[in-house]
Amino acid sequence: MLRLLALTLLLLSSLVSAKTLPATHFKSTQNFINNMVKTHHFNKDELLLIFSKVELTVVDKTKKKTKQTKKPRKKPMAWDKYKGLFLTQDRIQNGVKFWQENLSTINRAQKKYNVPAEIIVAILGVETSYGRKKGTHPTLETLTKRAFGNYRRRNFYKKELESFLLMSRENAIPPLSIKGSYAGAMGYPQFIASSYRHYAVDFNQDGKIDLFSNPIDAIGSIANYFDKHQWHDFGEIARPISLSSAHLKYAKRSTNKPKKDAKYWRNKGLDIDSDILNKTKLAFIRLPQQKIDETWLTFWNFYILTRYNHDNRYAMVAYQLSNKIKQQFNSNNH
Repeated sequence: MLRLLALTLLLLSSLVSAKTLPATHFKSTQNFINNMVKTHHFNKDELLLIFSKVELTVVDKTKKKTKQTKKPRKKPMAWDKYKGLFLTQDRIQNGVKFWQENLSTINRAQKKYNVPAEIIVAILGVETSYGRKKGTHPTLETLTKRAFGNYRRRNFYKKELESFLLMSRENAIPPLSIKGSYAGAMGYPQFIASSYRHYAVDFNQDGKIDLFSNPIDAIGSIANYFDKHQWHDFGEIARPISLSSAHLKYAKRSTNKPKKDAKYWRNKGLDIDSDILNKTKLAFIRLPQQKIDETWLTFWNFYILTRYNHDNRYAMVAYQLSNKIKQQFNSNNH
């Protein structure tokens, strides 16, 4: 009992020592810990000790902003600039190298999940430069701040914090040792905690799932992620299309799920390539550029790419990087 009281006081002193931390955050953290103990049978002493070591200083954003201090909303980076960050020769060459070094694993993942090898490689390239940049932010601290700070998606991050502690226990990883992105994504594929628990696989069959130092598990997990999100086996992803001013309204800057088939769009007057079957469901997107937007016809698998990251630019850059890596890979092997 005395030990529990001491740990509680230690947590309390850790929390209230941060000048910018509202007192309500301590109560929220304690409630969370109590729930983890009750629901998932965690050891309360251990959780109190773990949380007492987390730096919880957060800026209180509850104060109303005046018109003078309110910052204008940033415009998304133009597509032509965005793609320039990823479609580099260095990233292409390193993708080919990674593919060659992990050839049997990538082939096995492609065969098992019917997700193209180049897509798996490209995702790893965009996310962490093939494992070189996994993030340096302590994940427990990141999630705790966002779960109990004044963030817009507090409830989301509270669920992620719960998943993170479960993930750590299930895989015997000390929670304080894990580092990732500024938003809590982790490992080679930058999975958030809930994705780690739902989609990560032990692809090298060594009895544990390790996305932090094991590229084999990462390769299998990315393929499994897309398979579980209903990737159409080796289906087409996207094609460029020119749209008239009258049809430009159908192209969305936001994620656009294919709902209408090619026959519907042909009846609307859109010039759909003749090799696309009438029953094929399609959608259209526009990628904002500094001058003229790019417009694309997209298939189901493009939409599935946006399930990994809900940004058309991300999905398109992954698709285009995959094509460039595949071309270079095939060229090197002929």
